[in-house]
Formats: sequence, structure tokens, C-alpha cells
Amino acid sequence: MGYTNMLVIGITGGIGSGKSFVTKVLNEEYGACIIDTDTVAHELMEPDGIVYSQVIDAFGDGILSEEGLIDRRKLASIIFTDKKKQNLINSIVHPAVSNEVDRRIAIYRAQNVKYTAIETALLIEAGYKKKCDRVWYIYADEKSRLKRLGDTRGMDPKRARDVFDKQKSEAEFREIADDVIDNSRDEEFTKKQINDILNKYINEREKLFTGKKMVEFK
Repeated sequence: MGYTNMLVIGITGGIGSGKSFVTKVLNEEYGACIIDTDTVAHELMEPDGIVYSQVIDAFGDGILSEEGLIDRRKLASIIFTDKKKQNLINSIVHPAVSNEVDRRIAIYRAQNVKYTAIETALLIEAGYKKKCDRVWYIYADEKSRLKRLGDTRGMDPKRARDVFDKQKSEAEFREIADDVIDNSRDEEFTKKQINDILNKYINEREKLFTGKKMVEFK
């Protein structure tokens, strides 16, 4: 029947906030299984993925690399400023990703996993909040985000700010979050917040909903 007390944590925040570092800590120090919806989407768009043909049919062979792979940079350049095309790609990819997330959650629950974290910037838009017992907003100030994006993705400040403007505001993220982690400082500061939050859950022994069953998290 599995470990019905598995806690599903939604990890959200703007681009460059450091969501992946938080999930890395959860995985390496607390044994959490991680579901990165962006990675899942990438896998599903591989040649053997279930949305590969649909995406090509919708956007043409021009998005393919020489190896026949969907070039996500080419695809992003097409949809970035076109709301209609954004809606089209979302209508193809999001349902498939959501189904795959559900499948993995069920597997991890059956494997007696204690924590599963869903990393996504589209917690509300893509309907992932309803899959989560708790939501964490990973906050970082603009200076930290710009530096992170420049260092890891080579993204210039103007491009980064354009992306910031298209995502939820800090106030909107905070409104949907159960807990907030400030990831603007050093790694140990972030790790302490993660530990404090998980200890809070344990100490409160809160009754949490997992799926449709109410369970006591221990």
C-alpha cells in the first residue's frame, strides 16, 4: 500500500531564484525524490517522447536540430513574445507532464518515500498546487537572480528582466506559499531554513492531505 504519509512539497519561484539548489538539498540531505517539471517536459519532447510529433506538427521542422531533436532555444524564440503560440505549446505539453508527474508520485508513494518535491515555476498555471501538501516559495533578490542567470545560463540582464516581467510577482508567489525560503545569501543560510521548516512539520505533527486520504505526518 505504500507510505501514505509521504509529503509532497511544491517548490516554486521565479527564474534564477535557486529552486534547483533547494531540491538538491532535499534530495541529498533528506532523501527526497525530485520531479522537475521542466526536465519532464524535455524528456517528453525527445524523439521517443509522447509529445514529440505533436510539437513538430504544431511548429514545423524549423525547430529541429541537425540530429532531429527539438531545439528548445529555437522553440523558445518562437513562442516568447507570442501569447497564442505559448498557449498552443502549453496545451500540448502541460497535460502530458501533469500525467507523468502523477505517475511518478504514485510510484514514489508505493516505494515508501518520505518526501517528494515538485519543482516548477508554473505551480498554479499548470495545476500542480493541488498535487502538493505544502508549497515553498524560493525567494531571491533581483541582484542574486541576475548574477545566477548570468553565471549559469549566460543570460544578459535585459533578457533576464524580460523573463521576470512575464512571471508571477513576489507578492503573488508569497500569496500561494505555505513557507518562504530566502535564497539570497549563502548556502548554509538556505540549508538552515530548509531544516527548520521540515522540523516544524515534524514537531507540529500536522494532519495533511495526500491524495484523497487524510493522514498524520510523523
